[in-house]
Amino acid sequence: MLYIDGICEKSVELVKQPVFAGITTNPTILKRDRPGWGLMDAMKFLSKVPGERHFVQGSISSTDWIQKVKEFIKKSDFDPEFFTIKLPWDPQKASTIVPQLNDIGVGVCATAVYTLQQYYAAVSMEVEYVAVYFDRMKKAGIDPDLRITEMLDIGDWHSNAPRIIAASIKDIESANKLISLGVHDLTLPIEIAAEYIQGSFPADDLNRFEEDFKL
Repeated sequence: MLYIDGICEKSVELVKQPVFAGITTNPTILKRDRPGWGLMDAMKFLSKVPGERHFVQGSISSTDWIQKVKEFIKKSDFDPEFFTIKLPWDPQKASTIVPQLNDIGVGVCATAVYTLQQYYAAVSMEVEYVAVYFDRMKKAGIDPDLRITEMLDIGDWHSNAPRIIAASIKDIESANKLISLGVHDLTLPIEIAAEYIQGSFPADDLNRFEEDFKL
């Protein structure tokens, strides 16, 4: 599935197109696109934005926000799975938070997963998603093609393996490479997302078909 990595007005407008499943955010995106907003501001806003699910990010340093999320979901009339909570993936710190989010009914995404240990811990905790950062992996000296392939291979052995959603994508070529590797989902910056869904007709097929169309 395709997601838009941003919560600016352009992102919100573009996600209305059914080709996109939803919006992904994190604290840095909120700071950039909606200065002053926090987790609950984003959830209240996104609860009214079309999509199959939206991603927001919690904290592993504090847990006060969990009760706020629980109260918000309880008062709402949508399926809790409309939201997936991203957790920066320190498995030891996240291990006490994941069960609480499971009880609320929201999805859980292990985010910033770089190592096989992190991935396997996410499999063991049965989270729904693992977020890998393609460009950041390269900058960290990690071969993203090899590492993501290793994760996918491990996932093939487990019926409850999380979906891998790839982020930190800088161009169309990287996005296409990721889907050829077999990742399940992509989240694209607004500029790339808009470009990604443009049609391509090198043989002028579109114009010819439209000109020849009859009712």
